[in-house]
Formats: sequence, structure tokens, C-alpha cells
Amino acid sequence: MSPKVAVLMCAHNSELFIREAIDSILNQTYSDFELIIVENGSTDKTWQIINSYKDPRVKAFRTEIAQPSFNSNYGLLQTQAEFVARIDSDDIAKPERLERQVSYLETHPEISVLGTAVEFFQDNKTTAIITLPLTNAQIRKKLPFVFSICHPAVMFRKSIIIDIGGYGSGKCNLDFDLWLRLLRNENIKFANLSEVLLKYRIHPDQIRGSRESYATSAGMLLRETLLRKSPRLFIASVFACLKMFRATK
Repeated sequence: MSPKVAVLMCAHNSELFIREAIDSILNQTYSDFELIIVENGSTDKTWQIINSYKDPRVKAFRTEIAQPSFNSNYGLLQTQAEFVARIDSDDIAKPERLERQVSYLETHPEISVLGTAVEFFQDNKTTAIITLPLTNAQIRKKLPFVFSICHPAVMFRKSIIIDIGGYGSGKCNLDFDLWLRLLRNENIKFANLSEVLLKYRIHPDQIRGSRESYATSAGMLLRETLLRKSPRLFIASVFACLKMFRATK
């Protein structure tokens, strides 16, 4: 019988941090889960570290395609779980994370995507506590303009993501693309928990906040503007362009 939850992690050259990420999942208070790790094209010891785990809950897969959306979709196809939780290979889940999210989704069947508040940290020091909008209405209003749901903190109903074709193509911002496509359907509801359940690591190799990231977001928003004929989304695409020009990298 398949577990209720699959935790999906994609990993590429993650030897510095992946052990902390894996351990944070294996030490959850909730037990009915499997951890699916898709390693892709690493040139360091990431694959060896993954294979050092003998816990039967760890299901490791390897591809040679270093493309986040491909590997995310590949990982989704490896599980029959009802709920899928995402985590990045450099982040840390709080011990109660899965328990809190499963409990909420089971008691709120109308919610499709559930995030949490997030602790940003760097060099083992907290840099910020990010509390995101809580309700579906708040998230839908703010999402095109500002960071409103944290991808490595989400748990979603797998069937919803499969129904829209999974993750789209692209090198970065695959989460933003996913949220924008989900926004097309008013029946899909978002929520965030106010509790901090993920530690999000800040380090120099991240793409988020770069010119490339903002340019990609602007293109996605312009696509949605044309599809939905939305002046509001067009304004959001302009803001993304302005952020691109102001970015320092």
C-alpha cells in the first residue's frame, strides 16, 4: 500500500547540504511518507551521499537531465501518494512540518496547495522570518506581484498537479509558472499556515532574485496576460521587468 505522502526532492551538486535536508525529513513526527529523491547530473558526491541511506522510505532515482521541471515531473510519476510535499536539497524541514500540513489538508478538502511561513537563514543564522498571506483570496491577489507561497514549503494534492500537466519547461521559476497556471482555475484554492515549518537556506548559487529570474517571471506574466486578457497581470509583468533592470546579478 502506498504511503499517504511523498516528499519530493530534486538534487544537483548538493553535497554540502543534502544530508541535513534528508535527515530533516526522516526525523519527521509524521511517519506515513516516502522520500523520493531525483538526482540529476551531479559532478560531486551527491549521489554517493544519497545512496549511503539505507532507510526503506528513501527512494532514489538518477537522470542525466539537469533540468528542474523534467526531474520534478519524473519524481511525481514515481509515487501513488495522495499528497506531495516539496523540499529543496539545501533546506531543512521542521520536525512537525508533514504532520501539520497533512492534518490541515485532511480537514480542509477544498485546499489544493498548502504552504507555510518560512525562516530564511544563512551560515546557521536566521536572517528573516517570512509570514506569507494566509487565505486563498489574499494569495491570489498578491501572487503575481510578490512572493506569496514558498515552493519548498508546499504540500499539494498530486491529482491537481497531474491534471494541469505537471511542471512546465524552463530552467528557473518552475514554481511561479505552476502557480500562475493554477490561478486560471478559480476552483483551485491556496492557503498558507502561519507556523514556520521550513528553514530556507540563502547562499550565492541561487537563481531567485537574479535578472534571469525576473526576466523569466515577466515572460510568464505576459503569457498569462494574453491568455486571460488581464490588465492586472500586465501591470505585474511591468513590475517584474522593473525588478529585472534593478537586479544586481
